[in-house]
Amino acid sequence: MARAASRPFAIGAIALPLLLPVFGYLSGDVRVLFTVHLFLGAFWFGTAVLGAVVLGPVMGSLSKSANAEFAAGFVPKMNLLMEPVSLGVIGSGIALADMMQLWQSPTPSLWAALILAIALLVIGFGPLHQFTAGMFDEIAAEDTDHERLESLNKKYGMLSMVELVLMIAIVASMSGLRWGL
Repeated sequence: MARAASRPFAIGAIALPLLLPVFGYLSGDVRVLFTVHLFLGAFWFGTAVLGAVVLGPVMGSLSKSANAEFAAGFVPKMNLLMEPVSLGVIGSGIALADMMQLWQSPTPSLWAALILAIALLVIGFGPLHQFTAGMFDEIAAEDTDHERLESLNKKYGMLSMVELVLMIAIVASMSGLRWGL
């Protein structure tokens, strides 16, 4: 998959989202880590909205060959980028809670955010990863099974909507953190 996405893209897509939280935490400045968390979180959330609301329906409306051609460029890059982004967001969130000493007296909002984060990781590294890997395998096959590709794309789209709902819930829980809930 890294070759299909291009090696420089793969290196940057993996290194940047994983190293930014480390840099933010090691800076010792809550503002730096908060900015990293906000940046990565906004990127993850925006990509989820774009994928679930725009790209999924667009891909579903393309011809079989156009869908396969688009997916050939999109799937490897998306898969390589979003898993490290999700780890970076969640890692920076946990580190931020530590830096702000929220773990010393965790609130229901903090526990809700942690549980939702774990659910998002399970979905992302579980079925969403399987669907994207299946799409990639199907696209890379000599004789693409367009029906299977379409089925995987629909499953991915439906689960992306679930992911989006969980992301909205995690944003709500973080708002609760802000207000001391």
